[in-house]
Amino acid sequence: MFRARLNHAQRTGMQVADCQSCVHLFPEDGSDMDAFPADAQAFVHRFFPTVARLTAQGFEGGPTIKGQFDAAVVHVPRSKQLARHLVNWACQLAPDGIVYVDGAKTQGIESLMKAVKAITPLTGVVSAAHGRLFWFHATGQFALWDASSLREIENGFKTQAGIFSAEHIDPGSAFLAAALEPLSGHIADLGAGWGYLSHHLLSEHPVSSIDLVEGDHAAASCARLNCDDTRAQVFWQGIDSWEAQKSYDHVVMNPPFHEGRKGEPDLGKAFIRKAAGILKKKGKLWMVANRHLPYEETLSQLFVDFRAIAGDKRFKVLLALAPRNTRL
Repeated sequence: MFRARLNHAQRTGMQVADCQSCVHLFPEDGSDMDAFPADAQAFVHRFFPTVARLTAQGFEGGPTIKGQFDAAVVHVPRSKQLARHLVNWACQLAPDGIVYVDGAKTQGIESLMKAVKAITPLTGVVSAAHGRLFWFHATGQFALWDASSLREIENGFKTQAGIFSAEHIDPGSAFLAAALEPLSGHIADLGAGWGYLSHHLLSEHPVSSIDLVEGDHAAASCARLNCDDTRAQVFWQGIDSWEAQKSYDHVVMNPPFHEGRKGEPDLGKAFIRKAAGILKKKGKLWMVANRHLPYEETLSQLFVDFRAIAGDKRFKVLLALAPRNTRL
């Protein structure tokens, strides 16, 4: 909704600088980038589907970017620590320019604005469309907000700010790991995150190979460190765009079901469809999901048989056997 709030600022006579170059950090789509009055627009985003979509729309960018810009726009993500990191990064990318910070109230924009204001004066603020946009002159005073360094959590796993379950082992993934029978052969780990499930399989199961597919560039980078094994290969790819080069004996997954703060069960269904398409004729899908998520109908359509093999008040572990030939 950056466009709506920027337009509101301009309509109410607030000064929004024209500039020759602007970088957007974590934009949702190209319409937000086109909203800003700059001749050259670039972006930083680490989620593969968003990078692919923005690149297809003609914008330049990716997980990292070089150079300096006249302005930077921070599109506030869900993670508080990542949001602060992006503010600091924006100041580095536009050291002599203006940093704009935009986000919905549900994303913590109010607390972020207060934190920024405590460090440096704001140049402008506008509230509209259930969110807020504020801006200030770039400064080097946010160096303590840098979160680019790797962190080490329990059992020595490496993670980074903003990735899923960056503070601890995800309980759903741990629940799935405990429910697995001994797996062998070729494995695919879809939505592998920072690599907990694959690390468990490499350590405890007689697997031949594991291909990890993860859309978050930072998480994929951590997975390479956490699964430093010649049998493991990590792909930074979206689940829809990744093309498997072989068929698999097993697929394991803890699929995401949120896009932003809104629950989207269709995300998990897309993972199930991908699993059905890459498994061998007698292959098996092992997945964990929050108990309320409605995946059973999709499993019954895509697999010859499925059943719940473990469960508690929070999670269910589903085993699906023998994918059908049909695709949904």
